[in-house]
Amino acid sequence: MKVMKSFHKIGLLLTITVIFVSCGTTESADELWTKIRTLQGQEKLDEALVTLEKFLDNYPEDENAAEGRFMLADGYANVKKDYANAVTEYRRVILLYPDLPLASKAQFMIGYIYANYVKEYDKARAAYLEFQEKYKDNSLSQAVAFELQYLGKDLDEITELKGITNPDGI
Repeated sequence: MKVMKSFHKIGLLLTITVIFVSCGTTESADELWTKIRTLQGQEKLDEALVTLEKFLDNYPEDENAAEGRFMLADGYANVKKDYANAVTEYRRVILLYPDLPLASKAQFMIGYIYANYVKEYDKARAAYLEFQEKYKDNSLSQAVAFELQYLGKDLDEITELKGITNPDGI
């Protein structure tokens, strides 16, 4: 008799749990992606990043996941100024999508962040050299060569940029 009551309670608890979980409103991948794009258009970038994280957690295999992961990395770098997480997300892009063009862009951005934001020039050099090794004929190759040539220098020290960065000489 006690055993039956226990089974009845467990069954009731499981039924309530299933009903509760199934009543939750789960947005589809397309709905979340549309919401992300809308939030970006409205310049609600913090909210867009939260939604991007939700999208990537729930739909890691979606056709927009690679672009979403790259956008998340960009958001960490440009919106949050959280360069450590930006680099982590760019590395995920390279790891998860090595054959997509976004992988080379992510590799470039890792070097760029180290060189221009956090001033860790050894890490920047390593990232740029890895870019040169992996993506020899890439459209960003010239930019990487430029970054390597002037790594650690102030813009005012680069003669090729004189007149461009400060056209009035002020």
